[in-house]
Amino acid sequence: MSTTIHLIRHGQAAFGAADYDQLSDLGREQSRLLGAALAPLAGEGDLAICGGMRRHRETAEECLAAMLSASPTGASGVGARAPACDQRWNEFDHVQILARHRPEYADHARLSADLRAQPDPHRAFQTLFAAAMQRWAGGEFDADYDEPWPAFRARCSAALQAVAAQAGDARNVWVFTSGGPIAAIAQSLLDAPDAQALRLSWTLVNASHTQVHAARGGLRLSTFNGHAHLYPRAGLITYR
Repeated sequence: MSTTIHLIRHGQAAFGAADYDQLSDLGREQSRLLGAALAPLAGEGDLAICGGMRRHRETAEECLAAMLSASPTGASGVGARAPACDQRWNEFDHVQILARHRPEYADHARLSADLRAQPDPHRAFQTLFAAAMQRWAGGEFDADYDEPWPAFRARCSAALQAVAAQAGDARNVWVFTSGGPIAAIAQSLLDAPDAQALRLSWTLVNASHTQVHAARGGLRLSTFNGHAHLYPRAGLITYR
């Protein structure tokens, strides 16, 4: 029997806040819309797993509750219990990655002030963050990081292998995580260059849905970054 592993990126978090690790009101709405859209796929015996971050847990709560409520049979038992927590699904340490690139931005207040002074703070942050990520993943400065890129990629692959091993007879495993692990896994399954993982991560929408099929032949990427459930109205598609 094959199992579908559903990799769900968290809903919009609190971009620009001192504590990024919480969903915005929009992020909660995105998560509920995803749960309602996925309800027809859910079934008894499904498993749910989330990373150890608050935004993962809140996305799981909103999504699974909506999935249970919208299930045509009311049988999506996965929505009635808390997901298991696996820290291996956590995002990379973006604060450290920024600070290693620009040490002055270890001070969040300094970063926020400098971004607010830019004509387009979101674009300015993206440019800054892209450069910081390239430094992290480039391989020349691995000793500067608590978790260099190769270690992060290995952690994400191990998390996916663990899910496949514990799936048993489950038809679905719902994994609530972040963009970094999803991009790293997609890059690995596609056997693409490391630089491609960064490009993949920039495209991932909040509360998007990526599918990996696990069967006797191994793991196979089926869909990536699905977000049609967010099409109904403007403003629902976000990236941060």
